[in-house]
Order: sequence, then C-alpha cells, then structure tokens
Amino acid sequence: MARALRKLGHDLSVARRMRRMTQQDLAQRMDTSVSTVRRMEDGNPGTALHTFLRALHVLGRLEDMVKVMALDQDALGLELTQEQLPQRVRSSAGKKTKARPSGAPPKGGKTAGDGDDLEGF
Repeated sequence: MARALRKLGHDLSVARRMRRMTQQDLAQRMDTSVSTVRRMEDGNPGTALHTFLRALHVLGRLEDMVKVMALDQDALGLELTQEQLPQRVRSSAGKKTKARPSGAPPKGGKTAGDGDDLEGF
C-alpha cells in the first residue's frame, strides 16, 4: 500500500507540473495548505482520501478515478458475487404474501390518487 500511495503522489505531482502549477497554486485551488499538498505528493499514508480526490478534481482527473472504481470494472468482485448467488430465494421469515387482484386497493382502502403515495414509487 505504501508503494501505491507514493506512486499516486508522484503521479499527482507530475500532473500538476504538466499543467504548470506550483504546489501553492494547487493548494489554493484545493483550499488546503502547501504542506498538505507536499505530504500528498510524498505519498504520506496519513493524508486523507478527500485530499487526493480534491487534487484529482482540480487536475481534471477525478472522472478517471470514478471510472476505474466502477463496479462493472471489478472483475474479481463480479466473479465472487456470481459464485455466491443462491440457487433459490425464499421470502423473509417464511411468510407468504397474498396476491391482490389487479386494481384492488391495498389494505386500508387507499388508492394511488389519495395523495399519500410518493410519486414514482
């Protein structure tokens, strides 16, 4: 993990310099101190995640991080989930729910037009 933090910090430093920004410029745009930017670029493990994310945002790279972390990109997680899917799903506590005839009002007699329902739900 320490190596990954150092690499991320180094990459952020390179991205900043490619944009001709000083550490002071980046710190101002992130609304943080120059010492925090230095610690982040050094890969200090005590640096908060939101600091890295704010730097990515200022450097225009936050969306790339979001794409990398998208669930559909997690091949191992998807494979593990697929293996653990149950063969069948039972209702909670073994209770069976009674089916209502189409158009019948729910218990209590209220209908969708009564104003108690949330729109879209």
